[in-house]
Amino acid sequence: MRRLRYVRVLAAVFVLALVAGLAAACDDDDDNGNGDGNGGGETITIGIANEAPYGFEEDGDATGEAPALAREILSRMGYDNVDFVVADFGALIAGLNADRFDVIAAGMFITPERAEEVLFTDPDYCAFQSFGVPEGNPDAITDFASVADAGVTLGILTGAVEEDYALDAGVDAGQIDAYETVPDLFDALEAGRIEALGLTSVTVEYNLQDVSGYESTEPFIPTIDGEEQQGCGAFAFRSDDQDLRDEFNDILNEMKENDEILPIVEEFGFTAAEIDAAKGVTVEDLAG
Repeated sequence: MRRLRYVRVLAAVFVLALVAGLAAACDDDDDNGNGDGNGGGETITIGIANEAPYGFEEDGDATGEAPALAREILSRMGYDNVDFVVADFGALIAGLNADRFDVIAAGMFITPERAEEVLFTDPDYCAFQSFGVPEGNPDAITDFASVADAGVTLGILTGAVEEDYALDAGVDAGQIDAYETVPDLFDALEAGRIEALGLTSVTVEYNLQDVSGYESTEPFIPTIDGEEQQGCGAFAFRSDDQDLRDEFNDILNEMKENDEILPIVEEFGFTAAEIDAAKGVTVEDLAG
């Protein structure tokens, strides 16, 4: 009788162990999604700045060049659950490092100063600059030096590189008005609070396409101390997320080599000129 009871106990232990093993296997399957990627059911949160055409909200959904490209790359990595958080452009890096989101997808230019705070990918595009001005360009604005000569008030985006471009070209700080969002900038131009605004040419052209009475100046590359300063945009990750950045970057570069980027982003006003200019350019080239 004692031996029978012992056998029954062993059988019960075996069954419990088997059930626990099956449950653990199911949990592993859930963690890995379909087993083909690294993300599975994990959610990646992306920070955008509501700057068309780089990353903005439309009908309650995030869209734009950077979100569209990020979605595709993260999907190839196995991350199918993606959320978005909107922040002012100047607050994106602080928000990333405060764990508000995992990736910045806002077309942010790589600069040595920013590269000290975040890990950038290699660039996915390189941009040209232009100005939004009243039709006919009455102040003959062509570059940042001409803004200084004309003495006009220039609108720029808070935290963007255009302020440094302007100051280095001799524009007086009193001529510069900073705005937190791109819509605020264009509202200021239409209201006459500024005579010109400086952004990338693709941003100016995209946002002026349905606005009458204003135009974009000819695209150009700023020159500082005799050196061209063409800005190139990329995605940014926290410094302790290097493995995630590296995997993302590998897929990004594969897409660059295979000419897969332009078909995803051309609906947002990007052309082969911006995409091809980023080929062969690395984050090390731009981060100093």
